[in-house]
Amino acid sequence: MAINLNLYFIPSLIASMLLICLGVFVYCNNKKHPTNMTFALECFTAFIWLFSYSMMYLFSFNREIALFWMKIGYVGVIYIGVFNYHFVVEFLERKKERIAVFFCYGIATLFVYLHLKTDLFTDGLIKYSWGYYPRASTIHPVFLIFFISLILLTMSYIILYLFRRDLLLTQPRKKDQLKYIFLAYFLYTPACIDFIPNYNIPFYPFGYVFVSMFLVIIAYAIVRHQLMDIEVVIKKTLIFAGLLVSVFAILVLPTLLIQEYIFRSASAGGKLLGLALSGVIIILSLRRIENFLMNITDKYLFQKKYDYRKLLRTFTSEVLTVVNLDKLVNLTVDKLTDIVKINSSAVLLLNQEKQEFNVMASRNVKEPQVTLIRPDGIVTFLEQTHGYLLKKDLIERKVYIPPSIQEIIDKLNAELIIPMVLHSEVMGILSLGKKKSDEDYTQDDLDILLPLARTLAIAISNAKLFDELGKTQAEAAQNEKMAVIGTLSAGINHEICNPLGIARGQCEAFLLNMKDGLYNNKSPEELLTKAKEIMAKVIKETDRATAITKKLSSFAKPAKGEAELVNIDKEIDDVLGLVGYELKLEKIEFEKQIPKELPNIFVDRKQFQEVLFNLIRNAGQAIGEKGKIVVKVRQDRNKISVDIKDTGSGIPEDRLKELFNPFFTTKEPGKGTGLGLFIVRQVVEKNGGKIYLKETKMGEGTTFTVEFPVTAGRESRV
Repeated sequence: MAINLNLYFIPSLIASMLLICLGVFVYCNNKKHPTNMTFALECFTAFIWLFSYSMMYLFSFNREIALFWMKIGYVGVIYIGVFNYHFVVEFLERKKERIAVFFCYGIATLFVYLHLKTDLFTDGLIKYSWGYYPRASTIHPVFLIFFISLILLTMSYIILYLFRRDLLLTQPRKKDQLKYIFLAYFLYTPACIDFIPNYNIPFYPFGYVFVSMFLVIIAYAIVRHQLMDIEVVIKKTLIFAGLLVSVFAILVLPTLLIQEYIFRSASAGGKLLGLALSGVIIILSLRRIENFLMNITDKYLFQKKYDYRKLLRTFTSEVLTVVNLDKLVNLTVDKLTDIVKINSSAVLLLNQEKQEFNVMASRNVKEPQVTLIRPDGIVTFLEQTHGYLLKKDLIERKVYIPPSIQEIIDKLNAELIIPMVLHSEVMGILSLGKKKSDEDYTQDDLDILLPLARTLAIAISNAKLFDELGKTQAEAAQNEKMAVIGTLSAGINHEICNPLGIARGQCEAFLLNMKDGLYNNKSPEELLTKAKEIMAKVIKETDRATAITKKLSSFAKPAKGEAELVNIDKEIDDVLGLVGYELKLEKIEFEKQIPKELPNIFVDRKQFQEVLFNLIRNAGQAIGEKGKIVVKVRQDRNKISVDIKDTGSGIPEDRLKELFNPFFTTKEPGKGTGLGLFIVRQVVEKNGGKIYLKETKMGEGTTFTVEFPVTAGRESRV
């Protein structure tokens, strides 16, 4: 017997496919948020209703199969009202209403039990021209009262919130979203006409029309107003929905073929078994298909939405705390590009001397060497307005973009340009390219990126100040060192003049003796021998003077910052060659306690000399006259400690906390700037070591300790 295909199933089937696509899409955008979860479940129950009814119409030639789908479909109908109510409760954040929601779930579950296990809810099917339809039974009117009450309660909550004035002031976007939710549910409610045929009234159930309206309004609210915090482009929605419907249709087609050809001659029970088997295959495959399609669309066609919280967390913990300017701007570019998922980005900073903005860090821009001079149109706009420049807005408003500005935008691959403003001055420019998702920059993006740019301006300013402070400190250290050398000039002069005086005296004595004829009785060989002796003494004394001048010259030059293996004993001797005469004048003894076979340390040689020089000279000045300085070096496992101990006056207890502060000094006015220990600590730490006050007693003396790690390997031994 030929079977006529009932085409009434098609509209409900299409509406059900759109529903499940929207539900899956909303759920996948934020799986953990209660609002998205309840909306997805709402779509799923409506999908069960329409899909099962479409199958019921399709199999209108077989009462048992139609009854099977009716049983499934009405389960979805029963839960629709509860999920609608639950969604609105979650969206409005009415946490106190959750108990009432769970109570409603309990009532709905009771109706489901009555529907599946008894004839009190529905008692069979009614045959209409469009196909079979459920027949209402005794308890069904009670369910209708429950269902309509939930709809009225849901709508009343929405209306009450729409008239809240504080919502308009504090959450204007949410109020706009709520308007569309109200409109969507208002158009959804007439779908209740589908209950009319339950009571033997031959009224065609076209509730799917109102469901379609509901879908259109919700989809528009998502695209236009980021409903449920979802940001999409229509292209992505259509592609995903099209793929899912296509694949699902491929799965449904075998189901129909199985029923038509394999179970065609089977009994009703056999057909029902075949249909159930096909349904199980579809259900088991649907989740995997969903994951597969989401991965395909996100990986190959689009990029997922970025996490605002991750962006803020990354910048506050990893970027804004960096004080090195180069590292800061490069880290900014890398993190923005990766987290916001954009094609390109760049940071331009103002050069005060040249009055131009130069690219300091960039990624994937056409021309990294872009320079913006202050009169340029972009710079003028940003400085006068302190506002952003969004390429899409300019195009939509049909604003004329001069070729010079368009050229800069193209070179930077820029879609969004944001000024970095500090104290009303534009100190930098942040250029962001298009999103990899092909989405536009939204107001939510701007609400995050604009404050981020202002905060970044502060971080960049701090990095610049830190860099300038480092240079200033280096200059101050060098100036103080030169001043110290000036104070040592007398002693250095004595150390140099002694050997030169001896050399001069030897030469003068030889020449005078020659003039006075004292060497007349000497043979040429004896005179040559005498001259050689004198020249040897001169060379020896000249070498002494040269060594001292070399030490002074080397000490006066700025350090290069290059680490090398350094022998501590040798460096102490070199420093003592500079400061030794000053100690002798003050009758200060100097003692070294250095063990043999001491490992070398890996530091900047000149900086290490400066540390020793400052500490030994400070120790001598603390003693004043007559005393002793002991430099003791010891090895403790993987570190080497250098103790500089003096028998000076000691440091008062109330001054200990300020010891390493800049511009703190215990010396008399005019005899020190106070930068010594402050700079010494910075130099020591820069070379991987540490310095601390080991001991001090008033009237007895002070001991400072410097520690450095031991350099591994045989080459570290002398």
